[in-house]
Amino acid sequence: MVEKRFIPIALVLCLALGWGQAAPAQEIVRISGTGAGVALMAPLVEVFEKENKGIKVHLEKSLGSTASIKATVKSALDLAISGRPLKPAESAEGLVQLEYGKSPFVVVTHAGTKQSNISLKEVIDMYSGKIPKWPNGDYVRVVLRPNEDVDTKLVRAISPDMDMAVTAAQSRKDMLLAITDNEGFDALKRTPGTIAFLALTLPLSQPGSVKVLRLDGMQGSVATLAGGKYPYVKPLYLVTRKESSAATEKFVKFLYSKKGKSLAVRHGLLPTGIK
Repeated sequence: MVEKRFIPIALVLCLALGWGQAAPAQEIVRISGTGAGVALMAPLVEVFEKENKGIKVHLEKSLGSTASIKATVKSALDLAISGRPLKPAESAEGLVQLEYGKSPFVVVTHAGTKQSNISLKEVIDMYSGKIPKWPNGDYVRVVLRPNEDVDTKLVRAISPDMDMAVTAAQSRKDMLLAITDNEGFDALKRTPGTIAFLALTLPLSQPGSVKVLRLDGMQGSVATLAGGKYPYVKPLYLVTRKESSAATEKFVKFLYSKKGKSLAVRHGLLPTGIK
């Protein structure tokens, strides 16, 4: 007599519908870069992931431009947000650079600072030491970056007097040195009397944590930058390998989309790349 075997109906349905099978593996996009770029990416990544369930974006802590570019060469990252263009030797390593946009390069101070406007002449005098105190009595503490850092070069390029003031500040023992964007941002949040130039994307990432001063009466914003009224900027670039993954290319395409550009504007960047 042949023994009859019965398969539970529930099990048949599960097999037919594919229940119990492993979910498809998510594609991964790994990103880091300058602190100004990483701060900008956070809200864009959140929106992108909601619209692309099969892709997971790992937004790593800021490594800085140079370290992130090196990590992209070694395939440890898929995308670097750089505050400077590629050097010829880096391009020769198989990297591609895309212009992304410009963020207003603004004067930032501790949140407790009372004044809301400062002149460029006052900034120069604070860096050089001619103005040692704020009106409330706090000692001026300039937050410097390494001499070869892109932010230092941007500050020096503002004017010949600003260039000399940076050199003077570097010789003073009471100034603060920040190696990265995030270290500089943290120093401004933590220390009364501090002053520095930062890309606007950083203050906007943590509203109220620091104070952005009007410079010569002009508020640094995407609107004033786009209108040609605010002159100081920090450019950002996207750096990938020539042979990027489909997921990486999809994320970059999102950054240049209408929605991606709108989000970037809201968080402190004027997109100037692919139209």
